[in-house]
Amino acid sequence: MATTNTHLDHETRLNQILTASRELIASGGVGALTIRAIARKVGVTEAAIYRHVDSKDHVLVLLLEDVRQSVLGTIEEATAPHTSAIDKLEHVLQHHLSFIESRRGISFVVIAEAAQFQEPTVRSAGRKLVEDYLNVVEGFIREGIESREVNPAINPSAAAMIFFGMVQASVTRWLFDSSAHPLTENVLSLWKLYRASLMAPGSVESAPKAQ
Repeated sequence: MATTNTHLDHETRLNQILTASRELIASGGVGALTIRAIARKVGVTEAAIYRHVDSKDHVLVLLLEDVRQSVLGTIEEATAPHTSAIDKLEHVLQHHLSFIESRRGISFVVIAEAAQFQEPTVRSAGRKLVEDYLNVVEGFIREGIESREVNPAINPSAAAMIFFGMVQASVTRWLFDSSAHPLTENVLSLWKLYRASLMAPGSVESAPKAQ
């Protein structure tokens, strides 16, 4: 793409940089993400990109923050209509997988890469994303315990980790072969198993169903 000297406001240019970065990662992984490649995608000089970001690490931090805000926003929107903690968790699982699919798995690729980086700001941004997500899920599990939907013997932190693990395992398999294993392939079975592990003894949903 031919470069241009058009000056845009900071927010608009950052959006262009993030869009270009996602496209580069989707096609070639984080290794394809360079300031030069971003500049080519956007159609500006490298100097124009450097007016808005300091480095590739800075871009990764911005991508991680964008994922964090988007995921938490998606969760908030998906769970707002529901009062049951169990229903909230089910919708978190469904909508999170849909979000990942719409972003072509970029969020998990970036998170995995962030864990490998030595740059403290990148690692910190990745850690914050994961911790905030786990805190939201753990909060719903605690709600379920308080409302007696969830077994009080459940450890909320451990249950949140297992929930995150379901998402991570589904995405990992999908990334290796998206055509053979659609991201939502086993979501219903996974959810039924997870829900059964949470339910309080004697609850309607945990009781065996008549054949």
